[in-house]
Amino acid sequence: MTRAIWRGQTIAEGDEPQVVDGTPCAAPRAAGASAWDGAGLVAVVPAVDEEGSVAGVVAGLLRGGVERVIVVDNGSSDRTAELAREAGAQVVVAPRRGYGSACRAALAVLPAGTRAVVFCDADGADDLRSLDAIVRPVLRDEADLVIGSRVLGRAERGALTAPQRAGNLVAAALLRLLFGARVTDLGPFRAISVEALCRLDMRDPAFGWTAEMQTKALRLGLRVVEVPVDAHARRTGVSKISGRPSAVLRAGWAILTTIVRHRFTAPTHAGDRGAARATVPPTEPSKEAACHRV
Repeated sequence: MTRAIWRGQTIAEGDEPQVVDGTPCAAPRAAGASAWDGAGLVAVVPAVDEEGSVAGVVAGLLRGGVERVIVVDNGSSDRTAELAREAGAQVVVAPRRGYGSACRAALAVLPAGTRAVVFCDADGADDLRSLDAIVRPVLRDEADLVIGSRVLGRAERGALTAPQRAGNLVAAALLRLLFGARVTDLGPFRAISVEALCRLDMRDPAFGWTAEMQTKALRLGLRVVEVPVDAHARRTGVSKISGRPSAVLRAGWAILTTIVRHRFTAPTHAGDRGAARATVPPTEPSKEAACHRV
């Protein structure tokens, strides 16, 4: 039986908090799909009311060579969880709303032996044909964190709204200014090694998750690279951010303040000592965070 390390404890699968379906996913890899060994590669897919696209995303990740897909149902009122499970995903429920909370719920149930985690959205906007370019540098130990840049790639008409483009431009410019690093995007399609992820000691429960990851990685001197990826316009469902001005403003403010805060505050103890395991504040619900022994 696969076992996971959660808050320093070894937990048998099926005993993890809020796991709806602990069935490991596996699918035959398409011929020539990748030039790397996908063993130990786990995909994390946060989802809220994405029944029209989530099954296709899960199937695409499995065909691409991902060993396990964890879909995090973050408060859906439709068949998102059911369809994700039918497509071969492990489904986890994160009752606390927020992108970061959903990601942390998935990290709490990573199986032992996980080498890298790839994050992508459930709406089908991320072009999974770029999966190989995203994960290969991490699995080959050529990079710690790989960001899929929609700026370097091509975005379909409607894939990014004007406020999204403007906010992304400002956030990327701020990271370049503060770190002198080449940054063009804070896109959600990204891969990171488990060792690096544990050093970052991720905490943000909401919109600041991606910015926190990049800011901490740059501050710790990790190997961060960008690769071009294409972005599709949403085909089904409704965006939880881009279609709502108030949500766009909240997300933008959260991202910018997260970058500044983590640039000028002391690194976490996990990052300071280069630990292979992060810790969780005792006040946090135990389902929301975990880190592997690697």
